[in-house]
Amino acid sequence: MDWNKDGKKDLIAGDTEGRVTLFLNTGTPEKPELAAGVPIESDGKPITAKQTTYKVENNRAVVDKETPGSNPLAEVYSKIHVADWNGDGLDDLLVGHNDTILLYKNIGTAKEPKLAAPVKLEPPSGKWPMRPSPYVVDWDGDGVQDLLVGIEKLGPFDKNVLFFRNGGTNKEPKLEPGVPLKLEGDGFDESYRLRLAVSDWNNDGKLDLLVGNFFSGSGQKASGNVWVFLRQ
Repeated sequence: MDWNKDGKKDLIAGDTEGRVTLFLNTGTPEKPELAAGVPIESDGKPITAKQTTYKVENNRAVVDKETPGSNPLAEVYSKIHVADWNGDGLDDLLVGHNDTILLYKNIGTAKEPKLAAPVKLEPPSGKWPMRPSPYVVDWDGDGVQDLLVGIEKLGPFDKNVLFFRNGGTNKEPKLEPGVPLKLEGDGFDESYRLRLAVSDWNNDGKLDLLVGNFFSGSGQKASGNVWVFLRQ
């Protein structure tokens, strides 16, 4: 994504500690060269989660120290997507955590983004799946941005990727309950910790889905894959 709208693709990454880091492209579109990472700020503070360290007392682990995060809502395991959530022409930041999705609205400009304090993105029913990975895209082609969510997938009955249709508008999104996408592949159901991207992979004019995953256990070495699901 082009964070500062200078015509060059930049890189933004979330991490286990809840941070969000920006790597600006100081090269060219054809030959990208990433600068050193800098923290993305929200409400004037680098985005971080509360950090807790422990010590052992009487053979038990007890809290030793707690360091506040940038906001009480900020958590660990940041899974990010940059998109214009409210249809104002400015890219916002969505971050999935353990069981929440936070929205950081851009109150700056397109070339100089400035993120407000986060607010919770409310699920249309119940709660978000564990460790949701959000991706904003017009999945059903009706001109309104929807939300795809990858999940942690703890068991065989968990659904892989959920499609939350936007029954509202781009300026006032109103998500409908999530519907699982029918994704099948040899070994895909054994994986978990799903991360998403949408692209026209084979240049046929249709949006395809890329899913990064992780798997381990049952005597197999921990590993992962990127799956491509072509739109029919």
